[in-house]
Amino acid sequence: MINYLSKLSIGKEIILYDKHRQIEPLVSDYKNKTKYWFFNIGFIWNIIPYKTSDKRKHKVMYVILSCIQPKYIISMNWLTQRESLYKVWTARHSKSKFIVMQHGAYVGGIVTDIPHKYTKCDIFLTWGPFFVEQFTFYNTSKKVKIVNFGNSIYNQFNRTNFSYKEQISKKVLLVPTALDNININILYTLINRLKELYFEVEVKAHAYQGRSTVGIEYPNFHGVTLVKGQLYEILQKSDYEFVISDHSSSLLDAIFFKNKVLYFDPNNNSKGYRTNYSNYLINLHDKDFVNIERDDFFDLINIENQEALFANMITCGNNEIDSRLLFTKQGQ
Repeated sequence: MINYLSKLSIGKEIILYDKHRQIEPLVSDYKNKTKYWFFNIGFIWNIIPYKTSDKRKHKVMYVILSCIQPKYIISMNWLTQRESLYKVWTARHSKSKFIVMQHGAYVGGIVTDIPHKYTKCDIFLTWGPFFVEQFTFYNTSKKVKIVNFGNSIYNQFNRTNFSYKEQISKKVLLVPTALDNININILYTLINRLKELYFEVEVKAHAYQGRSTVGIEYPNFHGVTLVKGQLYEILQKSDYEFVISDHSSSLLDAIFFKNKVLYFDPNNNSKGYRTNYSNYLINLHDKDFVNIERDDFFDLINIENQEALFANMITCGNNEIDSRLLFTKQGQ
């Protein structure tokens, strides 16, 4: 088939992938490009002249996959009918593998949605040991290889190039997930207290902030300074006294670039579980933040603990795709 002919003629095999920020670093990796041809599988889906709900679309894709015989199919989840097709196809074509890349920290590291817990792929590339352990537990009876791969975006950087800075800038960055009125009002209370203590507060809003989707109105911020641009670029500058975030992966982003962080999560414990963040960091929300004093913020910062949290959840590696995906033991 096409992949076999490609390997035979030019020594490269074919990888089909879904376009996603967590997958792009693998596609752009120099060593990977010397070994593989990468093709965006979304283009193939788009040229099949049937609606997504039409079963014929999936039947045509099955035939196309059988013609291409890709080495890997890489996606960022296993939740839709498309990914189910990939798993069915690779189950019948053992030389090909369906790979899913972890693309978020879930709820402070805890997988709360049942569909996300149980893998439907051949190989799952996780961010670090904490996730390997969690998904191995959920999928003990499944034939899936769970690999400690690291965060593909972090893998593009050499973390030793960053350092914690001792500075007095008075600037504080908030990176919240305030997507309902209750949480955004709690956040306003924190912002007002920070301003009372003469901190300069900036907010990097969630991508859904102020938008409407499927009948849901997400509240917007008013009366605060909003920061635009890519979060990674903002965090690399380390211009802030500290960064405040909740259960999102933004807290790990801030730690990766060696910013001092505070964990502020109004929802921790309220839904019957503790986040992994709260196993290492004090939750500012539980510390009478309405009346907190300026020095108390700095007393809550614990670089040793935030580094321990990061080491527990993230492995710093590289993005090279090689035989370790197939032949390493689970969790390595």
